[in-house]
Amino acid sequence: MSSTIIRLTSSNKCAFNLKISAIDGSLHEINSDEGTISFVISGAVNFTLNQGRLNYLNSIIETRICNSKGEEIMRELEYKLANEINADIIFMDRKFSMDKKLGMKIPKNSIGIVKDFNREEVNINEEPPWITINKEEDFYTGYYKITSWVFRYETNLDNLELLQCLIYNLSQEPIPEALGYNYPLFLADKLVKYYRDKYAKVLDFTNNKELSRYRDFRRIVEHVRGFV
Repeated sequence: MSSTIIRLTSSNKCAFNLKISAIDGSLHEINSDEGTISFVISGAVNFTLNQGRLNYLNSIIETRICNSKGEEIMRELEYKLANEINADIIFMDRKFSMDKKLGMKIPKNSIGIVKDFNREEVNINEEPPWITINKEEDFYTGYYKITSWVFRYETNLDNLELLQCLIYNLSQEPIPEALGYNYPLFLADKLVKYYRDKYAKVLDFTNNKELSRYRDFRRIVEHVRGFV
């Protein structure tokens, strides 16, 4: 597979007016006498990007309680939110090529950024910032490095100039966890973890023998929902 390496510079400015959404998910899985019970949450953080300036609009969360393992439910909930939301560009912490094989509908103009992969497969000695671009059957794929870390991306966005601008400009926020990654996705991750932790009382479930039933778990979660 051929790969094109492109240097990113300050000339890659986002002279666009776009609505951007970043979507992520989180979950708790608890073992009970009735099996695995999961509290699953997905969230979206919405922005406008106007002439390179990112402005916060609002955020959305969706939750689900299921009497099963939550990983697949979380995947479905994230894609449900992604396909319902009205945005020009959608960022997800997802590997689209795998999720499509699992039956997920990939939203138009989406960019998936993957943090967990074998970085030994990336053998590029160029000084950052750079991005590589490959054309595969359904997606453009590649890697990028803005500062110290390499990330993988997959996208169905056809405007490669816009892709480069977004990757470069949305990786500049000087917060250690976000620098070189993607600021909207960083905030989406913090959003879902914040609301997940609002339900921290469910953790007592694992240490309380009296709360060993699914309906008791639901009662606790519904109670906590009244305070968020």
